[in-house]
Amino acid sequence: MKRLAIIAALGAAGVFSLAPTVASSAATTTPATASASYNTTVAHATRTDVSTTGVKGFAHVAASTLIESASKAPRALTSTKSPAGPDPAASASGSGAATVSRQATAKAKTGVTHAFDGLNDLTNDQLYGALTPPDQGLCVGPDHTVTGVPDAVWEIVNNVAEEYTKSGGVITPALNTPTLFQDPYTFSDPRCLFDPSTQSFYFTEIGFPIASGPNSTETNTVDDLLIVNSKGAATYQFDSSLGGQCLGDQPKTGFDNNAIVISTDEYCGSTLSNYEGAIIDVISKSQAVSEDSTVNYGVLGPVGLSGDPVVGLDPAINTGTSTAYFLNSVPFLSNGNNNPVGDTLGLWSLTDTESITTGNGSPTLSSTAISSEPYAFPVPAPSTGNGSTATYNGTTITSEATLNPDDSRLSAPVNVTPASGGGVNLWTSLDTALASSGAPTTDGAAWFEVSTAKKKVTKQGYVAAQGASLLYPAVYVSPKGTGEIVYTITSPDINPSPAYNVLGKSGITIVANGSGPHWSFSDAAPYFEPRWGDYSWAGPDPETGEIWLATEYIPPTSEWDGYDNWGTYLFSVG
Repeated sequence: MKRLAIIAALGAAGVFSLAPTVASSAATTTPATASASYNTTVAHATRTDVSTTGVKGFAHVAASTLIESASKAPRALTSTKSPAGPDPAASASGSGAATVSRQATAKAKTGVTHAFDGLNDLTNDQLYGALTPPDQGLCVGPDHTVTGVPDAVWEIVNNVAEEYTKSGGVITPALNTPTLFQDPYTFSDPRCLFDPSTQSFYFTEIGFPIASGPNSTETNTVDDLLIVNSKGAATYQFDSSLGGQCLGDQPKTGFDNNAIVISTDEYCGSTLSNYEGAIIDVISKSQAVSEDSTVNYGVLGPVGLSGDPVVGLDPAINTGTSTAYFLNSVPFLSNGNNNPVGDTLGLWSLTDTESITTGNGSPTLSSTAISSEPYAFPVPAPSTGNGSTATYNGTTITSEATLNPDDSRLSAPVNVTPASGGGVNLWTSLDTALASSGAPTTDGAAWFEVSTAKKKVTKQGYVAAQGASLLYPAVYVSPKGTGEIVYTITSPDINPSPAYNVLGKSGITIVANGSGPHWSFSDAAPYFEPRWGDYSWAGPDPETGEIWLATEYIPPTSEWDGYDNWGTYLFSVG
């Protein structure tokens, strides 16, 4: 699809329109208080592979040497992408952080119904190559491609995926994501969702065109999409590069009744230094779920809000309506610098999504800036490492004295609850620095409930731990109103460990003890970029109503890889 030539800077409210019947692409710059519209044609994505027996029917695909060397040398993921450059938290001070009371922590599994170790860098290294950070996705639902249709737990982390029973038994053994997506160039930021209305799993990840691979500047990314349901499994690719001029980073996925929506952050130009904002791929859900040979889709954006290009436009998961919703925070200023303290969220609605399938009418994207509690840019989180180094296969490995919280963008899932009187409520969370009287500033979680009908934050709060940092929070609230929030907890005395709390109740529960400090190859030459995260996850089991939670930690030493010892932990609460 042709790249849109001009970014439109929206003010406090704005509208984008996607018109399927217009043959040309155009965008106009407007005053900050006006609206803007984009017109483009609907594109058609061709199915890249299909298997009537599900994922197990796919042929093995090796990672391309353009993505990972045949010798499986350690390699960090594409450096942290942000308008402020790599590792923006390194310069954060926590100045202006909200002052809060802190909660005590306890080791327990009270209320935990299932719990087991997930994937780790050792498995990633064996099947693909050592990678950090552990980008994590989790989804739960009945798998109609497996005999007996078990209630399955899929986890996808970086470049490997595995399917479990709810007790941690293996249904589908670990496989690399080039096989999962039938794309040798797939490499980063996976997501996994289950749609109860279609009984389908949706997996997404960054890839490159199968026919050509990456160009010399990696500015021709695609969104890889895998559909798994009773028809089998099918794979597709959708442009996320504005026609070959940008790297579409951190794809975030959601859906409404009519469309699967994937947003990406657009880093453009030969050095990827021109940040232009977020775009949205709007994909026909009915065609994708039917695993048709071609699927309609359109692209909206890049988008901005109140003069700033949007970073981390996070879609709502299963709105249950014909409208898709999105939220964004404001982690960076218009000049690209860290935003020391944000107090605004962007609320977006995408209507008429059925027109992507029918060709009648046009999807319209509207935005509103809404006030929120303040969230300060997160600071490096003190941990149990001491900064010492060791050598593994000629590579310097560092014991990290602090963990990197990245920034205050929305990267966690945006979950949905019904609202009385119309609309839905959106729940999400982010990293924030938090202060306390007589204690150092450390990272915690800010969480929000946003009413789409009232266009305002209706509930919000913070979670902070006594003497510890909380990283990469994710929140889920059930239709009955029970809410859980999960994160990694760490301090100079607490190895990185999985923990959670119940919204509205006091106390933080550590559900497993990390076995040591974080050791990683990414701190030393040639990378010089410590990484942790980028995601935790929280979502429902649609069969039982249990809430499933996942985050990163340091697993038992038997699961350590020599290059990096991260692992993941999966658990559910009743």
